[in-house]
Amino acid sequence: MKRPVPLLAVLLVAGCAEKNSPEPQENTTAAPDLEAGATVEPVLFVADGLNADGSLVSNYQRGLRYAIDYFGNYGPYYVYLLGPDSEQSVRAIYRQRAMTRVSLDPRFPTAEEQVEEFLKRPNVVTEIKSVLAGKAEGGLTWTQDPPILYEDVTTNAKGREKDPVENTWGALHEYHHVFQMAHCDTKQDRASEKNINSWMSEGMATYSSARFMENLGLIDFRDYMLELRTSGANISRPSINEFLVTTQDWQLHNESYWDQGGAAQVYYMLGAWATAYLIHVQHIDEIVVLKDWYHDIPRIGKSAAFRKHMGLSLAEFYRKFDAFIRQTDDEVMGILPQGAEGN
Repeated sequence: MKRPVPLLAVLLVAGCAEKNSPEPQENTTAAPDLEAGATVEPVLFVADGLNADGSLVSNYQRGLRYAIDYFGNYGPYYVYLLGPDSEQSVRAIYRQRAMTRVSLDPRFPTAEEQVEEFLKRPNVVTEIKSVLAGKAEGGLTWTQDPPILYEDVTTNAKGREKDPVENTWGALHEYHHVFQMAHCDTKQDRASEKNINSWMSEGMATYSSARFMENLGLIDFRDYMLELRTSGANISRPSINEFLVTTQDWQLHNESYWDQGGAAQVYYMLGAWATAYLIHVQHIDEIVVLKDWYHDIPRIGKSAAFRKHMGLSLAEFYRKFDAFIRQTDDEVMGILPQGAEGN
């Protein structure tokens, strides 16, 4: 029986609303319980000047509720929908954000000192400036030491407010990452056994969010997967086809594309098609590829978990997928079912 999807607490922050701040958490060094956040409601912080008609929050919630129903409720999870209209509101939200990270461990500085330290961090100062300048930045972040939490930060939610489809899509994509990170040791390198490769993280979340968007009646999944090959869809240019023409020796598991270019093409686009290959060529149940195999990563490691659930080693998978993805559009698209039929 499915656990009921929790209600989403929404804090519309006007001025100095620190009284609504979540309570600081006791620090602990114990191993995390992956179901510990199951009763913690996600919290949405919305800055002044946004959500006047309620559509910004409702369209985000549409995606978040779907994702929680599919993956389970992990957290604490805080969503920050920010805009440049009220500096007072933005700074109040960042103070609340700092409070969520406070530890009550007596070995740590006081709560107020921890809050002030967070607000003075160079990356936080830069992020606040981006919000007030109306720049579209941010994304998913999380803490690696207790208190463990996850955050989706949108620095210019005015853009999301004008695009309800992308708003829902973003909520779906980022929550898949919350589930993934809850089953990984993010302190370790992505090539390590207790963390996942970038193509697994971004590619599987790209695939899942597109599938879920079709299930919600908002896009055509086949069209989207074809667009990844021909135009880059809503991610980036060059497209997969353009990238493969100029980059013959790419490697799906190579983690250097973040620095040298090609991250969008390899991790997101080719990663999405790698996910499709597992589901539609290897005939692994969709829920196994998107969800179930992650539960074994903390226990037996990434390579063993992949082999156990997918039926082949990572090395064998990489060889087979490389040959598959170099085929024509018609040949590659032939693996996908018509309509929202799943497998």
